Amino acid sequence: MIKYYRLTLTALLALAVCMPLQAESVRMGTFTIPLMVESATRGVFIRLAEAVAAEAGEELVISLFPTRRVREVFAEQNLDVIFPAIDLSMNSPYLATTAVYSKRVFAFTRVTEPLVTRVEDMTGKRIGYTSGFSYSSDVLSVPGANYQSTITDPQSIKKLLAGRIDVFVGDEKSALRAVSEENAGHLVHYDAASPLSTHSVFFAFQPTTRGTELRRRFNEALGRMAADGRLETILSQTR
Repeated sequence: MIKYYRLTLTALLALAVCMPLQAESVRMGTFTIPLMVESATRGVFIRLAEAVAAEAGEELVISLFPTRRVREVFAEQNLDVIFPAIDLSMNSPYLATTAVYSKRVFAFTRVTEPLVTRVEDMTGKRIGYTSGFSYSSDVLSVPGANYQSTITDPQSIKKLLAGRIDVFVGDEKSALRAVSEENAGHLVHYDAASPLSTHSVFFAFQPTTRGTELRRRFNEALGRMAADGRLETILSQTR
């Protein structure tokens, strides 16, 4: 009987050595962005994050937070990564991957009004913007401007069409979808060659040993996906 138990224990130990340890899930925090992050399971950036994690061989657990809260949870080290992240939105140390996307903020106006191509052009105007969206400080501190926020881009486009604001500032992709949803392509214009600001979007990992390894894996995955076109395919989706 003793010999039997010894053999059984030996077999179990051998099996345990051969079996890989279960990988720890990557905890990702995100926040609502029109079109890009519509929920923890929907949006262009959600599809992108899931695809990159799968390519990196990592299991991703996504949690949706209010914009400010996600940065607090990350600073408390209760998240492994924030995505999407841009430099002006981070308020604690982080490790950035290579750029995934270029966030370009434009000024949208009614076609009956002149194009706005510079921040200075908005002086004294009524400016609409989306609450929770990250803007550079100069865009939100125009002298003499009256700022009005909404929860979604379509709400701001409706205000623009109704003449309640003079300019709407927003991300190109999400703003254009809002214009399309309002069937206002012939009523609203912007200068696609003149963004008010441009920011690189990346995955922001914890500045730890684990974070360093995860960043390496995600960077390698991003490189492969950029090379074979998968990255651009996901980013070009509008639904």
